[in-house]
Parts: sequence; structure tokens; C-alpha cells
Amino acid sequence: MFRKVLIAIDEDAHAEAALRYGGELAHDLDGQVVVFHVVRPPPTYATQAGMYLPEGELRRAATEHGREVLRQAAEKLPEGVPSRLVVKYGEHSEWREIVLEAEREKVDVIVLGAHSQGNFPRPVLGSTAEKVSRHAKVPVLLVR
Repeated sequence: MFRKVLIAIDEDAHAEAALRYGGELAHDLDGQVVVFHVVRPPPTYATQAGMYLPEGELRRAATEHGREVLRQAAEKLPEGVPSRLVVKYGEHSEWREIVLEAEREKVDVIVLGAHSQGNFPRPVLGSTAEKVSRHAKVPVLLVR
């Protein structure tokens, strides 16, 4: 059923949980994972400082940091689970990049963290998780 799992991660605790659940899901079903991380364009102040750097240096540094995030994530996957690591420099919003990557990779399920929003009386999805769950063409597993 779920033979190919896309695990979308960032750098927070919910991403750690998504990585754990997605990795175990792939392991238990003899599947494979695509661990996906979106690198955001630098903030405006960094872009202004970047005017003094060689062209593309901020993008290169951000992408390299994204690769390091993925390398560390890959170490936490269950042994024997085939994996592919993909970092994407975000040309679109984060949720759209996740949905597009799921379509490109032809995954069976997307796993990502459901960011809780503060002191609300009930859990509220983060905007990325909410939009991925609305727009994805495959099931979405949201992990807390």
C-alpha cells in the first residue's frame, strides 16, 4: 500500500517525529523513503548583505545547510530502509514544494509534522501541514 513515503522535514521536534514515523512505516511495509527539505530564500537583510558576496553564495550556503540537515536525518532512519535525500531551494511556498515533490516522486503517502500553534484550547495545524493536507493527491500523515 505505502511503498514510497515522502518525509518532509524542517529543523524542529515535529520533523523528528515525522522522520521516526515515516521511517518505521517504510521499514514495516518494505518500502522506501524520500526525505525532503525545502530551503527558503534568505531574509531581506541577508540579501542586502549578500550584495557583497559572490553571486549565488547565499543560495549555495543555504542549500549546503539543507544537505547537512538531510544527512543528519538519514542517520536516524531505520537500518535497511532505502532512502533518497532531496533538498529544494524554495521557488514556491514550502507547502507547494512538498506537494510538487510528492507528485514528481510518485509517492504513496506524505509524512510531516503537524505544528501546534501555541495556547489554543485545541490543536491547530500549522499552515504548511494544513495546506499540504488540502492539496496533496495522496494521503497525508501528520505527526505531533
